[in-house]
Amino acid sequence: MFFSKSDKLLFYSTLPLIGGVLGILLILSLMVLTQSWPSFQRFGLTLFTTSAWSPSDDPQKEFYGLSAPIISSLYVSALSVLMSVPVSICLTLTMIEILPKHLGAPLRYVTEVMGGLPTVIYGLWGSTTLAPFLRDQVMEPLHTYLGFIPLFSCRPFTGHSILVASMTLAVATIPYVTALLIEGYYLIPSKYREGAYSLGATDYEAYKIMIGILKPYIVAASLLGFSRALGETTIVALTVGNSMRFSICFFDPVHTIPSLIANQFESARLYEYALPALFAGALALLLISLVASYAGIRLMYGWRERIHV
Repeated sequence: MFFSKSDKLLFYSTLPLIGGVLGILLILSLMVLTQSWPSFQRFGLTLFTTSAWSPSDDPQKEFYGLSAPIISSLYVSALSVLMSVPVSICLTLTMIEILPKHLGAPLRYVTEVMGGLPTVIYGLWGSTTLAPFLRDQVMEPLHTYLGFIPLFSCRPFTGHSILVASMTLAVATIPYVTALLIEGYYLIPSKYREGAYSLGATDYEAYKIMIGILKPYIVAASLLGFSRALGETTIVALTVGNSMRFSICFFDPVHTIPSLIANQFESARLYEYALPALFAGALALLLISLVASYAGIRLMYGWRERIHV
């Protein structure tokens, strides 16, 4: 293949930028690994197989385990994606297919503005409004009448819980996932929609076909939304309840890795192994987020290539 001088100039001019981005990611990863290394030397794999947060002035009596916050991070993020993706699909169809352009466009602008709001706004709303409302109107009735189901078996006290954190995260994630789905929906060639209508499909059947074509992109958007929710700090710190344990019950308070770091970072400086343990949690979160993001991006680009064949 022949490359012109302008092509080569463009390639060599962007090469430093690509190297810079990769270099920043490598430096961040090495920094987190270096800071967390003392905790690996002290606790080994028990750091990820046990759940405890026991600081002490005597370094030999310190003990930390991150299994509960790591699992809770995955649990809360997965629940938020399960809530946000169906709403995002409905919003996508509503803005593109159902509403006329003069109504769909303003709705899209509002959704994009919501995506740009500071996350502390969502966190305060979830903590002061959503938590007491769900506690009184949803959690208490579910616990009273369906308490035999493990998901509703725990008694809600303050309302700050897995459910509130997941719902608040879902509301904050919806604009991001919706933007991805809108982009994917516009990438579907018009021949599929025209072919559906030419075969006598109703609007509902045509929408169903389009969503079926979009399924891999939906999975990719879900993975990217999961990665985004996994690292959210302010929202979960204000709504998740911050308790050092894991529970499958929606009404229990837990700690996620971001909320644990936000709550313990300053005091952790007073102890020898507390800060390295927090960095170990950040390292685990970084690795999980990188894997989820890489899988989502690969799936997204693979779908783009296949859809235009």
